[in-house]
Amino acid sequence: MTSYRLREGATLVLRVDDGPWQTLTFGPDTVPDATAGDGELHATGEQLAAAFDGVDGVSADVDPDGALVLATEGTGESTVLEVDPTASTAAAALGLGTGGPVAVSGHGPGSAVLTGGAGPYPLPSGAAMSVQVDSRSRRKVTFDDQDGQWSAEEVAARINRQLRRAVARATGDGHVRLTSPTRGVGSRLAVTPPATDVPDAAAVLGFTGDAALSDPYRTGPARLVCRPAAGTTVLENLTSAPVELQLPTGRQVLPARGRLVVASGTAADGLLRRLVAQGTVRMSPERNS
Repeated sequence: MTSYRLREGATLVLRVDDGPWQTLTFGPDTVPDATAGDGELHATGEQLAAAFDGVDGVSADVDPDGALVLATEGTGESTVLEVDPTASTAAAALGLGTGGPVAVSGHGPGSAVLTGGAGPYPLPSGAAMSVQVDSRSRRKVTFDDQDGQWSAEEVAARINRQLRRAVARATGDGHVRLTSPTRGVGSRLAVTPPATDVPDAAAVLGFTGDAALSDPYRTGPARLVCRPAAGTTVLENLTSAPVELQLPTGRQVLPARGRLVVASGTAADGLLRRLVAQGTVRMSPERNS
């Protein structure tokens, strides 16, 4: 059974998907089943896992050896769990090292994500933009009741309220991030400006250029484009034996008394010209019906 020894009051500083940093403090209140004494806690991985119940976006469990395993509640390649071992006094005891931030990403298809510029945002009253989530119709988002500086939290709350979906949130460094609720195929986000006579909220928030469209798992059919040839020629074998032709496009067999359609450029091959001169093959332009 894996066990851990931590100082009472030791902390773990972590965040999910560039969200705000969260600090978990290990002590008798958060790890009540641990053995305490001399300012230390002796706990199993299972006992420590219970302390993560209040950490947003993180779940905790143990592996078959009883080691503590932290994971994001979300899945996919766009999901990130990051620990700051320098600010975390419990990092060494948990085997996370002290060489700088420790970040791990999820696996598999993730979600479409758009991140705007840093706030606060000087949004004029009446500013607007449209947001499309996945295959749904575009919905207008307006900022019409406050003229001045908007925080990332205020903007995210306004977007979620008007879209009636929780797609926006503030990052830890004051940006607004939109995340599609769909993972993989069908996950898409698009932000578009309003009509020309309305202040452009998308531009103020930084949802322009590459930050205005995310369609990471676009799918399409297999396609073959069939274009008509510049011209075709019919080859006719005038003999009762097959004729082997070594054409620029590869080897072809012209059956006895048979016909073969080739591109007109191929018909200019020197070997064909000699066969025509010998009376073995006849060439004539193909007639379209």
